[in-house]
Amino acid sequence: MGDTSFSGGWIFAFLIIAVIFGWGGAGMGGNANVAAYATMADVNAAINNQSTQQALGAIQLSSANNNYETARLISDQNMNMMQQNNTNLINAIQGFNTTNQSIANGFASVNQNIANLGYKMEECCCGIKTMLLENRLQDTQIALQQSQTANIVDAQSRYLLSQLGTFVPTAAAV
Repeated sequence: MGDTSFSGGWIFAFLIIAVIFGWGGAGMGGNANVAAYATMADVNAAINNQSTQQALGAIQLSSANNNYETARLISDQNMNMMQQNNTNLINAIQGFNTTNQSIANGFASVNQNIANLGYKMEECCCGIKTMLLENRLQDTQIALQQSQTANIVDAQSRYLLSQLGTFVPTAAAV
């Protein structure tokens, strides 16, 4: 393309011309026939063929580079997707762990409240039993005191009656 030195495509074209015209001999195969000499059209065809071959090589190289770049892009995209997937999985696991911890804390609170309720029920029942026993004791003490009072009144009445003798009320006092 922009080659100015004798490398690459020009040297190949030079070799084609040298082969066609021969190296100072009578042309190809040493034949002195005029038909063996290359015409301007033959030289142009050889140069055009060489240019076409170089263009096809450049296209092939460009295609290979594009394939490589496409493969790299796909590989990078796969890597990014895998990293995002791993991040999503880690976030989901952390979310589940947080939820499990919240549930465990909730159940611990419920268990503590149930135990506290059982203690309060025990305390309440014990208080009720104590109050019932106190009421029963008070009722028993009142009954005892009434019985003692009745016994004292009965004993005093007997004593007074024994001191008076037999008492008969009279009807004339009316």
